[in-house]
Order: sequence, then C-alpha cells, then structure tokens
Amino acid sequence: MSHPIKQLWLYNDWANKSIINAIKPQIEKIPSSAIKLLSHIVNAQVIWLSRLNGEKSNLGVWDEHTIMECEKYHNLSSDGLEKKIREYDESEMLNISYLTTKNDQFENLFGDIILHIFNHGTYHRAQIAAAMRKNGFDPINTDYISFVRK
Repeated sequence: MSHPIKQLWLYNDWANKSIINAIKPQIEKIPSSAIKLLSHIVNAQVIWLSRLNGEKSNLGVWDEHTIMECEKYHNLSSDGLEKKIREYDESEMLNISYLTTKNDQFENLFGDIILHIFNHGTYHRAQIAAAMRKNGFDPINTDYISFVRK
C-alpha cells in the first residue's frame, strides 16, 4: 500500500467514478435522492478544495446537479485534491484556516481535512446504496476491499 492518504484519495476517486459510471446509462430510472446525495458529495469536495486553496467556493453544500455535472465536479475536485496531497505529502501537520458556509472561522490540520473529505464521501455513498436498494436497484459495491482487490 502507498501512503495512506494517497491510498484513500485513490479509493475515493474510484468509488465516486464507479457510482457515476453505473448511474449514467440508467439515469432516468435512478431515484432523485441518489443524485442529490452524489451532488452533495461532489459539492463538499469542491468546497473543501476551495478552502485548501484559500478561495471561496461557487457551489452550495446542497446544490443539485445532473449526472454529467457531478462527473465534471468530481473530476475537477479529485484532480485538485490529488495535487494538494502531493504538495503536502510530508506536511500533514500544516494548519489550514478557513470559513465554513456559515462564516464561522476554524483551523484544522491538513491531514484531518483530507480524511474528513474522504470519510464524508464514504458515508454518503452508503446512503446512495440504501436509496438504490430501496428503489429496487442493486447498489454499486464501493467497499474499500473491493477497490484493493482490483
């Protein structure tokens, strides 16, 4: 296994792309709650990447997107997160100061923010799986162990 944070980035990228690629061909049948959650995952990635870059995001936490927009935002934010991880590979003790969407000021370690982003995605991918199952679809397996088996 590579560096754990890099490995989590690879897993997060794979898991989100797996869901996007599975949803695209059958988008008209997919429950809207699944798309709303996927939109939320990519919004959070964009927002946190903006914070890491010292910028303000142009997306809201719960903005809803088409599947193609979700794919675009995922790819942009995932590429940006990979770049930040490479830059800060040995600097996980770096403190990042940022404003929340409610304009509250916080400061957290870079590594903690990165772990939060990826854990957040895992949490909501599980909700997507539950929504899919509830609506008669077999959910996409995005378990970490499935990722490392490939």
